[in-house]
Amino acid sequence: MLNGLIKISMLVFTGCCFLSCNDRLDLPEDVAAEMAKLIQPIDYTYDVKPILSDRCFACHGPDANQQKAGLRLDVAKVAYEKVGENGLKAVVPGKTGKSELAHRILSEDPEVMMPTPSSHLTLNTREKAILIKWIEEGAEYKPHWAFTKVKKTVAPRVKDEKWVRNDIDRFILAKLEDKGMKPSPEADKTTLLRRVYMDLNGLPPTPEQVQTFLADKSPNAYEKVVDQLLASPRYGEHMAVSWLDAARYADTHGYQDDGPRTAWPFRDWVINAFNKNLSYDKFITYQLAGDMLPNPTREQLVATAFNRMHQQSQEGGIIPEEYRTAYVADRVDTFGKTFLGITVECARCHDHKYDPVSHKDYYSLYAFFNNNNENGQIPYNGEASPTLTLPTPEAEAKLNDIHAYLVKKKNTLNKARLSESGFRNWLSVVEKQPEKALVPEKKDLLGHFTFDEPQGTEFQNLADPKHKARAGGDDSLSNAASRNGRLGKARYIFGENAIGFGDNFAFFERNQPFSISIWLNLHDPSVNGSLIHKSNGVFNGYRGWNVFRLPDGRIKLTISHVWPENAIEIQTLEKFPMNKWTQLGFSYDGLSKAQGLKLYINGKQARVTVHNDNLNQSILYGKNKTNWYVDNLNIGRLSDQRTKNFEVDEFRIYTRALSQLEMLSLYSQNNELLAILKMPAAHRNAQQQSALKEYYINNFDETYRKELTASLALIGEETELLNKQIDVMIMKERKFPRKTYILNRGAYDAPGKEVTADTPDEFFKIPREFPKNRLGLARWLLHEDHPLFTRVTVNRFWLSFFGKGLVVSSDDFGNQGELPTHPQLLDWLSATFRETGWDVKAIQKLIVTSATYRQSSKASRQLLEQDGENRLYARGPSYRMSAEQIRDNALAASSLLSDRIGGKSSYPYQPNGIWEALATRNDIHYMQQHGDSIYRRSLYTVWKRSAPPPMMLNFDASERHFCVTKRQKTSTPLQALVVMNDPQFVEASRVLAQQMIKHGKSLEQKITYGFTALTSRPPSTKELEILKDLYQEEYRDFSKNPKRVKAILATGEYPVDKLLNPVELAASTIVASTVMNFDEFVIKR
Repeated sequence: MLNGLIKISMLVFTGCCFLSCNDRLDLPEDVAAEMAKLIQPIDYTYDVKPILSDRCFACHGPDANQQKAGLRLDVAKVAYEKVGENGLKAVVPGKTGKSELAHRILSEDPEVMMPTPSSHLTLNTREKAILIKWIEEGAEYKPHWAFTKVKKTVAPRVKDEKWVRNDIDRFILAKLEDKGMKPSPEADKTTLLRRVYMDLNGLPPTPEQVQTFLADKSPNAYEKVVDQLLASPRYGEHMAVSWLDAARYADTHGYQDDGPRTAWPFRDWVINAFNKNLSYDKFITYQLAGDMLPNPTREQLVATAFNRMHQQSQEGGIIPEEYRTAYVADRVDTFGKTFLGITVECARCHDHKYDPVSHKDYYSLYAFFNNNNENGQIPYNGEASPTLTLPTPEAEAKLNDIHAYLVKKKNTLNKARLSESGFRNWLSVVEKQPEKALVPEKKDLLGHFTFDEPQGTEFQNLADPKHKARAGGDDSLSNAASRNGRLGKARYIFGENAIGFGDNFAFFERNQPFSISIWLNLHDPSVNGSLIHKSNGVFNGYRGWNVFRLPDGRIKLTISHVWPENAIEIQTLEKFPMNKWTQLGFSYDGLSKAQGLKLYINGKQARVTVHNDNLNQSILYGKNKTNWYVDNLNIGRLSDQRTKNFEVDEFRIYTRALSQLEMLSLYSQNNELLAILKMPAAHRNAQQQSALKEYYINNFDETYRKELTASLALIGEETELLNKQIDVMIMKERKFPRKTYILNRGAYDAPGKEVTADTPDEFFKIPREFPKNRLGLARWLLHEDHPLFTRVTVNRFWLSFFGKGLVVSSDDFGNQGELPTHPQLLDWLSATFRETGWDVKAIQKLIVTSATYRQSSKASRQLLEQDGENRLYARGPSYRMSAEQIRDNALAASSLLSDRIGGKSSYPYQPNGIWEALATRNDIHYMQQHGDSIYRRSLYTVWKRSAPPPMMLNFDASERHFCVTKRQKTSTPLQALVVMNDPQFVEASRVLAQQMIKHGKSLEQKITYGFTALTSRPPSTKELEILKDLYQEEYRDFSKNPKRVKAILATGEYPVDKLLNPVELAASTIVASTVMNFDEFVIKR
């Protein structure tokens, strides 16, 4: 109906309002007058596209589902074509009279005019004039500037060459001269020194460093300081902060439960990467795909935690796949914002309304990140797999020794398996006397449950009467669940009941062999889930072992520390039989490899595929032998998985690995070993001969058994050691890749067409020779033809020094983003960055040594009128510092700042009750630390997503729920209250006051020292007088109020110097605190 109305309105409008067929349109007077003012040729990129993107693309842009009348105004070919049955064209180059676009924007008829009244968008007279003139001049379309290849141009010539320090200045000055403007003078030395200290190290210079710089009269004095700052370990700490925002770094998982995670090794990796000046191509590649490099190092693997820093849910009752798809989507969104500067997340549910990212493009990018071996619901105990263990140096040395021994033992075990001499000797004996081959029927039998009890909910263990089993759930239902079984009676599992086997029964560690055999009769093909398990369930990452029936009827067997990655997982090729008694068994040799895990159905070894073979930690405990909760051996229900409608009978469990012959005997109820031994040797087939040898090795080969025992002991030592080490989440591809589908409206349970990993054509098509995985994606980003990556990166560098990027919308390089203020400079920097070999320190040194950067930030009234936002860079940068810089500034000025780099997060002062009010069940109590931990740099402060540090939030720090590449900057009264009252700042003022008293003889000297420590310059005469008056006033008041003295000196843990006059110290504290609220303390000039 809508299209019909559009067609009718187009016919009426064309027929009644514009009967003439003139090529040129008669214009309203106001539009004609505005056109006369447009002297310069109209440029599509700078003049036309911003209008079309803002007012037209929502209905006539890339989103196919939102396009009205089949018209697109973002593509020249479509805009030029006839639309509708009447053959009208939106744009006819050079002919406004035949261009429907021109008619529509000039109409005042609400049924005809564009934009439509319902859109609440309008065009002003100038914008109409621009569009009309553009059509008159030929309506030339140009590709979006950010999607074109980077082109390095020669720096322009300028008149004032004396001002220029490097080529950056030529681009800036050329534009200023074109506007008839001049750059500002260089900032004074103290201002410039403080600026570059804060920009490169995030910390102020000490008074001594200020004096050293002022005394250095050499022409390269400033450059020497820059080199020192770039070489300082503080550089990496400061640079890491903004990257951690993009990486959405936090010390907790987020969502409702918000439990702790070990994330700090990734933070340390980022700090070290910046300090080592790791080339940026490697910096990016390691984070995106370090695990896919040949023989990846530990550092390369830790770097991939970048793609695991997103929120993850531990909450019970969630749908894991729903959350897993959210994790993948977060990676895609982070990739788009961080590396492309494009809001790709807008295409998760439909085609992007403004940028050329289709719904299909989004899920093609999604496919790159969809193959991580993870689960949507993560454990409360243990890091979410995949993980990497980071042992201490001492533990690593021991682990290396253990691994070396295990390699030797493995070789010995393999030789024993292949040896024939011992087997032949044994066989020659037992063929004559078969009874000598028998082992006691109950050897290593831990449990045998027949379930023959006709009534009750307790079941006898024929192997050990002390350990009984019990049916849990509704007793009346459990009593009625006795059925005829495979042998005697059986028990029926209907979903709300389960059979449990008591505390500490069959608690096997990963180095302990064991076997089970059970008879099952499954009745409901629609039911899937756990059949039998000794597992702590999803809350502990399915730690333990589990036998599952899959939705397609096959059997999955897992032995896990944290599933799915730190586990052994095998799956049968055939479906498990239905509606018939079937024996299911498995044996495990304790060597922590899939080779030693064998699954049997009706006594025969099942054909399986190995989905994972990476078990390397405890299957009983999490770190430090803890668990969220401990579940016992159960048949049936696991957590909220209610496997139902099946019967169980004849359950046996052994503390050794049964051989195939033993498992077959449990099925057939005959002694298969004797049957084969009594058979003439010539009549035995290869399979029977192999079964005999396996039986011999498992039960009689002393060499093998001795080496196996030693190997298992070594694995036990390894398990104990690893249990005390830390793990960090990393990326690791699944063995069997997931398929990726376009998710309709972004819903996890609404898959549409299948797609494969690919990149959007409009940006730059991934070369065919690149692998379609994350490593190929990283190489695609770094390709010289890629239009976005280098531009986005250097623009972010520029932002970090000037407070805004050359593209002000630094997080949006798309059609809705702002145009670059200096496009040629942006491309020059992009190309130069690549040419330096992706040298971050080199490109940053180029920026901070430019005359542009070194300008004074003072602005005359005329300059503010000409360029209030400083987009032309006729003056130096000036803006409020980050939350981290402000806190660190106070700690550094008072000499409280700890110089400890890296390690676990710290817990400094924080108002009481915040975590308690906001947390649900994980880490609900904030435990403040003591000692130098409370004086560490702010990037080390613990970051709980549901309750971030309040001081940081007050100064606009990111909450770290999602990727943030540009923080907002606000100025509020609350910020001043924080600096005046937060214990960290009050304590810093008190400790600085102690130094003021010690460093000065006169009051002027004391105040000057403190003022310089906080602002990097001495106070003016007027400032000094005001602060002296303040001191004297406070001194008088404190002299009369001892309680007030005691209160202010008691703030913080740093000891008060008892040798100082407490009244003088209190008054000096107020002076220092006042200077902390001075503009130059929080504003970078």
